[in-house]
Amino acid sequence: MPDPDHQRPPPTGWPARLLAAVTVGYACALVWATHHPQPRDLLGPDPPPDKLLHVGAYAVLAALVAATLAAWGRLSSRGVRTAAATLAAFAVVDEVTQPLPWFGRSADPIDWVFDVAGIVVGVAGVVVLAPVVRRLLARTGAGRQ
Repeated sequence: MPDPDHQRPPPTGWPARLLAAVTVGYACALVWATHHPQPRDLLGPDPPPDKLLHVGAYAVLAALVAATLAAWGRLSSRGVRTAAATLAAFAVVDEVTQPLPWFGRSADPIDWVFDVAGIVVGVAGVVVLAPVVRRLLARTGAGRQ
């Protein structure tokens, strides 16, 4: 007889696939934006502080990645560590490719530090909220397939 307290793995149907697609789309948009030769074209004449943009952009990316892991039932401590390390490496590549001649941007190692801060914020937010969301879905019956 199944244990009634045993949690079922989250559904991995179209919502999980959609979230994965949104995550990939956001990552592509982020790379495009960080390599755009004229950032003011994207941000307008009075943009937020650069470091705040780095934290925010990578917090969103990390939250999307962590939420995707949760949607696929892979939000474990190992999965979180692997995702955070992979995102930190992604941020390094994003930063070091900006000075390539066809982009006309510059790299700043401090930007990477703020990217990592955003990664920590985004992942931590999902790690804290995922159990709450899971309980709410279970309570409403929306977590069942």
